[in-house]
Amino acid sequence: MSSTAVDRTPLYRQIGTDLRARIGSGDLVPGARIETELELMERHGVSRATVRQALGELVADGLVEIRRGLGTFVTTPRFQHTIGGFYSFSREIERHGVRPGTTVLGLGVEPADELVAGALGLRPDTRVVALRRLRLAGEEPLVVETSYLPAARFPGLERVDFSAVRLYDTLTREYGCRPVRARETFEPILLTDDEAGFLGQAAGGPALRVERIAYDQDDQPIEFCRSTVRGDRYQYAVELRDR
Repeated sequence: MSSTAVDRTPLYRQIGTDLRARIGSGDLVPGARIETELELMERHGVSRATVRQALGELVADGLVEIRRGLGTFVTTPRFQHTIGGFYSFSREIERHGVRPGTTVLGLGVEPADELVAGALGLRPDTRVVALRRLRLAGEEPLVVETSYLPAARFPGLERVDFSAVRLYDTLTREYGCRPVRARETFEPILLTDDEAGFLGQAAGGPALRVERIAYDQDDQPIEFCRSTVRGDRYQYAVELRDR
């Protein structure tokens, strides 16, 4: 006596599994438009509500996005960084198998305002080196950031070509100053016209403001960095453990 196994997986899950497999195999590449709701209904013989439930799960998982009036598209995977220790942007991008890049937008010495001075433990108007950079993954801009460092502590830093060398590597090699820890704060923001222009996004789009104070081996603040990170392409994760 033979029997036929019945697939009891909910229909919306079956549709979702099929689409996930097509995305994973490369049949549906990032940016590709998937079938319309009607086409999916006809393909799988299900109701519109079932199709929408399947798409809703894929949207929640970040695999597709629905653009009003245009359709449903496969998303471009985000770079994810799990916060668990001291890190650098360049090495995080390399960890994802992508070549990091840097465009120097500005480099010079200027007086510290109250925010910068307070972060670095300096008096207002103390001279600091200001380094503004656009950070890239391959050719794609992800972050625009400005680092402030005490000019007296790092003489000549404003003459370094930071399109060719890394800031922390330079501090360690040229000044014997090794960043060993940092304190960061995160805040959701909307992109300004200036930031949006550098990042190739629309003004008012979502982004994350990251402020970092880095400390050296003597626990002295050596860098205050304000970064604007694209919310659609980079995300942070925090791993929590029971103490």
